Amino acid sequence: MTDEFFERVYNPQILAELEAAFGPFVQRHIDLPAATEAMHTMVDKMRRAKKPRRAEVVLLVPNPAGDIWLHTKAFYPAGTYRLMTGGLEFGESPVLAARRETREETGFVVELTRCLGVITYRFLNEAEPLPFASYLFLTTPGQGRPSPTDPGENITDFVAVPPAELIKTAHQLRSLEGRFADWGIFRAIPHELAAAELAK
Repeated sequence: MTDEFFERVYNPQILAELEAAFGPFVQRHIDLPAATEAMHTMVDKMRRAKKPRRAEVVLLVPNPAGDIWLHTKAFYPAGTYRLMTGGLEFGESPVLAARRETREETGFVVELTRCLGVITYRFLNEAEPLPFASYLFLTTPGQGRPSPTDPGENITDFVAVPPAELIKTAHQLRSLEGRFADWGIFRAIPHELAAAELAK
């Protein structure tokens, strides 16, 4: 069964354009449960009547020293940091979305240097499974400390970590329990892929 919303943000033309711009990149597919409260919130965004969210960009924004900025929000479990992400608008390319979201979440105007990978998911819940895609981008360094330009982002803090520590971040996300358990697994996966690609 086709999903017209998903096909507008993930299709062969988009992948071909990314490869033409950045060269070959890793592709992964994962089936994930969507059983706990945090993932129900995610699924609600995917199902909403206006602007359903079916894809995102995952942003690896370094500082001049090469460390990668992570962020946290007030409603995350204490001490939980992760890579920044932002949704694709319909008709918006992943590249344009990455530039826009980086500016909104950090205040930086950057260029994209690599597409580190594309991850597709199928979220399994009590209703019909839903497809989703994450596009991972590495950018040029931002100068200074991030400062969001969109107050709606609700970001409360940033921390910069060496690329090798993204694996530690992934482990922390996978260890979340309760209403954030399967959300933590979902959020850990891009960190694991990014750490592997940056280590090559």
